[in-house]
Amino acid sequence: MIEKFEKKVNDIKRKINKKALAVIVFIVFGAFSIYAVEMTNEFKRQKQIAQDEYNRAMYEMVGYISNVETELAKLQITNTPKMTSTTLASIWKQANLAKENLEELPSNQESQANASKYLTQLSDYCYTLLKQTSENKKITDEQYTSIAKLYDSSKELGKVMTDIYDDLNNGRIKWDELEKVSDEKLENTEVVTTVANISKIGKTFQEYEGLIYDGAFSDHLLTQTPKSLTNNEVTVEQAKENVINIFGKENIESIEDRGESNGRIDLYNFNLKLKNEENTRDISMTKKDGKMYLMVSDRKVDEEKISMEEAEKSGLEFLKKIGIENVKENYYLKTENFAIINYAAVQEDVVLYPDLVKVKVALDSGDVFSVECQGYTFNHTKRENVTPTISIEEAKKSLNKNLNIISENLAIIPTESKSELLTYEFKGKIDEREFLIYVNAKTGQEEKVLLILETEGGVLTM
Repeated sequence: MIEKFEKKVNDIKRKINKKALAVIVFIVFGAFSIYAVEMTNEFKRQKQIAQDEYNRAMYEMVGYISNVETELAKLQITNTPKMTSTTLASIWKQANLAKENLEELPSNQESQANASKYLTQLSDYCYTLLKQTSENKKITDEQYTSIAKLYDSSKELGKVMTDIYDDLNNGRIKWDELEKVSDEKLENTEVVTTVANISKIGKTFQEYEGLIYDGAFSDHLLTQTPKSLTNNEVTVEQAKENVINIFGKENIESIEDRGESNGRIDLYNFNLKLKNEENTRDISMTKKDGKMYLMVSDRKVDEEKISMEEAEKSGLEFLKKIGIENVKENYYLKTENFAIINYAAVQEDVVLYPDLVKVKVALDSGDVFSVECQGYTFNHTKRENVTPTISIEEAKKSLNKNLNIISENLAIIPTESKSELLTYEFKGKIDEREFLIYVNAKTGQEEKVLLILETEGGVLTM
């Protein structure tokens, strides 16, 4: 009897041990699986973070190399120590930033090391020239030859890096393949240009503020009181009536008052619905004088049916309706079958670049869908003195001797210090590249150089 009882107890113990063992094994296996999944997810998270950083570094590097290329093109046209020094300092900065981002990428191949070495040499060389020009010494013909070679190398390097970035961005290659691919792409390019007598100055990178131009004569002066407006404040009904007069009562389906906005300038806001359009137009009119300040609208344009000359004419006619005359078309950009055209005011044949208006014209019908009048509203006024102190022949002495001048005129340009300068504007070519050079009409000092880019989408300046 006792033996049977002990046997049953032992059987129970064995069963319990097996169940416990099974539970323990299950728990251990489960914990290990969870740990493995967590480790895998953590690895994926860390890999994604790393790839995000690589993407950022690559994107910024391509941008900086593009800036270097543009500034090197400008450097070949600058002819005064002040303008040359500014351009050199910008190249020095951009080259260092490009190198910093390049070194963050996952590759240690010799070819990529050569690209880094090239950027270092470029930075050091420009710093050497910067010290030279800071002593009012001009760049020599031999140095200009070296700069031209540096430009060619930067152009080639930029193309290669852009190709690699596009491949990565479009999924044709992955980051873990970059080391091999970048080596193959770079090994056949001569991105390393040996510049004679480049001294290794070991200068660490320093920040240079205010040396990056954000486009030709953008909103530099919009912090001042609007010069084109009087102190005559109109009512919302008067502003609404002005909108109706612009578009014609017979063409308007509805116009809705959306209230006021008070920021840099006080505005009345409206929603306008025209009879022949599906989309409404958002329109802002100034409380003072009741003039159009901003109009935003859009629609799908399937194809181009009119020329740029016709689009520019449509823009001028619309500007005349809103009270803006004596302007000339400047540069334009085509996008989605729209033309975005910049117009600048003109006074006594002097182009007033601070007084800019931007107009968006549909290239199927010629209708104007958007207008930005900020620059014109804040800056337009009669300038008291538009007579140059020096002759145009004297101004030409500041130009690079290799520049083939295409056109010349007087222009007022804004400065970074929120003032204006009367300048001679020279449009010219060197080696099939077009530039705009602005020479101070009082001192003969070269003030600004812009590179003209003719693209499929239009004519732009940098």
